[in-house]
Amino acid sequence: MKTRIGTIVGWICVSLVAALTIFSAIMEFVPLTDPAMIDFATRLGVIDIAYQLGIAKLILVTLYIIPRTSTVGFVLMVGYFGGALATNITHGFMFAEYAPLVVAMVVMTIGAYFRNPELLYRLQGKKI
Repeated sequence: MKTRIGTIVGWICVSLVAALTIFSAIMEFVPLTDPAMIDFATRLGVIDIAYQLGIAKLILVTLYIIPRTSTVGFVLMVGYFGGALATNITHGFMFAEYAPLVVAMVVMTIGAYFRNPELLYRLQGKKI
């Protein structure tokens, strides 16, 4: 059973992650001029596919925000952020450089716990 506080916490978490992801997606469309950012994108290997990543982020965050598709959006966002985290780790980045991804995944999980309780039931093997 959902409580009012749980609903509020869920929507706050969703709003934070969605705002940061939308900002990140918009920044994918902005040309890089700072040499440090060009070096970062080159080291990461995403400089040639920035537009495609921006479009993918916008689609995922749209699915994540809409209540009817939020479960699918959550699973896809976790997959996207997990892939980004794995890429950062395997390319030798320091923890401070990929810590925002870890924080975003934790906030997403907290939001999903309160917003989509059916996910927990499915993981435990219970019927809804």
